Amino acid sequence: MSVPRLLVTGAASGIGRAVVRLALAEGAVVAAADRDSASLQAAWAGDALCVEMDVTEPDSVEAGFAAATQEWGAPPTAVVNAAGIYRIAPTVGLDRGSWDEVMAINLTGALLVSQAAARTWSQTGMAGSIVLVSSIASRRGDRDEPAAHYAASKGAVEALCRQLAVEWGPLGVRVNAVAPGVIDTPMLRLGDDPARLAAYLNAGVPLGRLGHASEVAEVCWFLVGEKSSYVSGAVISVDGGAGAA
Repeated sequence: MSVPRLLVTGAASGIGRAVVRLALAEGAVVAAADRDSASLQAAWAGDALCVEMDVTEPDSVEAGFAAATQEWGAPPTAVVNAAGIYRIAPTVGLDRGSWDEVMAINLTGALLVSQAAARTWSQTGMAGSIVLVSSIASRRGDRDEPAAHYAASKGAVEALCRQLAVEWGPLGVRVNAVAPGVIDTPMLRLGDDPARLAAYLNAGVPLGRLGHASEVAEVCWFLVGEKSSYVSGAVISVDGGAGAA
């Protein structure tokens, strides 16, 4: 089995960080990308190639792919785009700036990273695998934590995943997504109120507990690897059964 060369965005924390940790443990060569250079270096200096990248800026994304390719002498073979932000705001008062910020990082970032990967692979005749990160929020509303901009961005990520899988499949590019539920990461706001968190887990999550970033990372690792070679256009829930409840 060939050793994957993996580029991970949002690698300084949360799910991205968990993906990098797992990939390194599995023997992959990893480029850890994030716009927070200080946190990135603190997490991965000496273990992974640290690439400062702003996924909302095409030039920054292209420079990140170029840096990894130059360092390794070959392009990444897979990409996990875990960069994202979560914001809460009642929709009636949701301002355009907040909407644009979430869309730029969560949706446009997913597009730009995917485009850079596909261009790199098409130029070299390589096949490759892209994993995008959606959310359970794409499929259900939330009265307590209204986040129309976040939910809309993640719904669009799933639509983007399906389109790219169909469009790029003939090029040998697989595109899939994971849709986490309530995961114990720095983005989790439900945990700010322990009583509300406990009530949600009891009523809304059949497994009755928070998920861990490492559990999402395991699914991402499966999707970038050879064992998922006939999986494309899929959105896999990692939510403790919440989507079925």
